[in-house]
Amino acid sequence: MKGIFDLHCDTPYFIQKKKINHIKTDRLRTHGYIGAVYAHFIMPRMRYPFVEVIKMLTSTIAFVEKIPDVRIIRSRKEVKESRLNIILGVEGGHVFDNTFKQVEALYELGVRVFTITWNNSNQLAHSALEADSRGVTKRGREYLQKLHAYDVILDLSHASTRTVLDVCEHADNQVMASHSCVRALNPKFKRNIDDKAIDAIKKKKGVIGVNISRYHLGDHSFADHIDYLVQRCGIDIAAIGTDFDGINDPVIKSPADIGVLENDLKKRGYTKDDIQKIYSANSLRILKSGMGSALHFQH
Repeated sequence: MKGIFDLHCDTPYFIQKKKINHIKTDRLRTHGYIGAVYAHFIMPRMRYPFVEVIKMLTSTIAFVEKIPDVRIIRSRKEVKESRLNIILGVEGGHVFDNTFKQVEALYELGVRVFTITWNNSNQLAHSALEADSRGVTKRGREYLQKLHAYDVILDLSHASTRTVLDVCEHADNQVMASHSCVRALNPKFKRNIDDKAIDAIKKKKGVIGVNISRYHLGDHSFADHIDYLVQRCGIDIAAIGTDFDGINDPVIKSPADIGVLENDLKKRGYTKDDIQKIYSANSLRILKSGMGSALHFQH
């Protein structure tokens, strides 16, 4: 299967460290990738997380600019099928919750995906692991109002169920859960996404990218989690967000093995068109609505 758009990779950490873990950016094209969201994550305990994320972003930008046929995409007009399209993301509102000026600065650097929480709650909203029944704060609602003016996508992976519901109700921006397995299939792990949150994202015409962590998947397979989403909400909600470079227990070793996931879906009866939707078409649809009008490939 060609044409994979991976909604969540934590590769920037390894780029900054000048190391390679799951992903070699210059090899992604050979594995069928047309794009990926590169998430920039800073541990909450860092004294100045905003400063640290700026450092990481500039590291990623400098690295990508040196690789032929790889480009950081800031608008839908820049996407081309003939190269690898990287979208910059920042994971965890603790990085940008002090002042909205931080959001503006990140946007100017090219960030187009903002993940509202990580495993920790912050000044904007609550996380699934800490407070699943608590949602967006007063400051968070103020941010959501201001974000209406920016063509960014709000990522709800890690967020509490109440936060997902609040964001879907109050935000005009496109939403997704970039790397979330289904809680109904693995209920012991609160980080997985609840049915009510799935339905809210469906109503917003967003997508849910299933990740490939054994712990997140539980006793079920990647295909099981995709199947659950499709049976509940239809084929247009399902996507892939591997969480490569952010997990230690992937069910496949690297993007070179991505065909295993495709084979599992084929065994379930998914057609070529179905799999293409899961691998990239659904993701490109939300990028279209989240990053401006009429996202399309230029040739």
